[in-house]
Amino acid sequence: RIREHGAMLGKVLMPGVSSSSVPQIDPNQLNLVAQVSIKEPKLFVSHAAPRIAVHGGRMRIVAVDCGIKANIIRYFMAKGVELLLVPWDYDFTNEQYDGLFISNGPGDPTKCRKAIAHLKKVIEADVIKPIFGICLGNQLLALAAGCKTYKMKYGNRGANQPCIDTRTNRCYITAQNHGFAVDASSLPEGWEPFFVNANDGTNEGIIHKTNPVFSVQFHPEACAGPTDTDFLFEMFLHRVAGAHAAVTVAYTPAPAPMQKVLLLGSGGLSIGQAGEFDYSGSQAIKALKEEGVQVVLINPNIASVQTNVDGQGQQPADRVYLMPVTPEFVEEVIEREKPEGIILSMGGQTGLNCGIELEKRGILEKYGVRGLGT
Repeated sequence: RIREHGAMLGKVLMPGVSSSSVPQIDPNQLNLVAQVSIKEPKLFVSHAAPRIAVHGGRMRIVAVDCGIKANIIRYFMAKGVELLLVPWDYDFTNEQYDGLFISNGPGDPTKCRKAIAHLKKVIEADVIKPIFGICLGNQLLALAAGCKTYKMKYGNRGANQPCIDTRTNRCYITAQNHGFAVDASSLPEGWEPFFVNANDGTNEGIIHKTNPVFSVQFHPEACAGPTDTDFLFEMFLHRVAGAHAAVTVAYTPAPAPMQKVLLLGSGGLSIGQAGEFDYSGSQAIKALKEEGVQVVLINPNIASVQTNVDGQGQQPADRVYLMPVTPEFVEEVIEREKPEGIILSMGGQTGLNCGIELEKRGILEKYGVRGLGT
């Protein structure tokens, strides 16, 4: 039922206990943020060297606590700022600050009406100070901008969620734990998607085209990678310092799908040797064929899984060259087949070494071949 209908409410009952005697609590109907947020403002001052703001003093960041993780506070303290942590419904619009941070938190973002109203006021001001949001902060910022949010079927959980930076098309592995998402199709004029989930295509962040305002759905402080996306804290503080950061540049469109890819198999093998490379290569052929990509395979091993996949009910490579995996032979194949990309990582060290040599000799650049997945 969960697979068909998505995440649903449930009860754990002891033997002999009737279901009716245990109340069913729907957390989506509660303001969970109000339960976990602090009740009074709290000031944190870093002992690190002070990070200087435009006015020449230590940066002062106001952080709206919707259930903030301790590691976020540690990150800011390591950066040398002064952090004023305020309750979720606190009117921070009258506070003196250099940058505004909106934290993560639980539950339905639409329940946080006061926080959304305060955010709406600051992003519609004549002078907008830098704003950075994480997780629930992404959803609250989106709602303040006029977007819609929705309950996901399952939610995105875990420490290995791939997210694509829409400015560069680079993919990052991120940590996530959320059941609501921003409807990117409802983004108003002036806003763009910042990150997109590579698995399900859901929104993973928003960014304003001209103002220093952005947010992400994942947790850069959660050490997935472990430090792959903590640059977002630095980008935020760059804006607070008055510097222009690349964070506001328009994103580049995704490159056109490749039509033909060259796959390098392993070097010469003995019976029972390096079977993992053979099988990984066969799976690469399968994946590429499923995407409609022509596959050219170079593999010197006649009796291998890669060169005989059709005998196991799998589509074979479109062209197989039973040749040594050396720069000279590979260049001949590249010149003849004219592939757009080359996969080097499915043949162990032989393929990698060959790819490095092809790059050093300028062969890949000469024929316009791009290295993939390595």
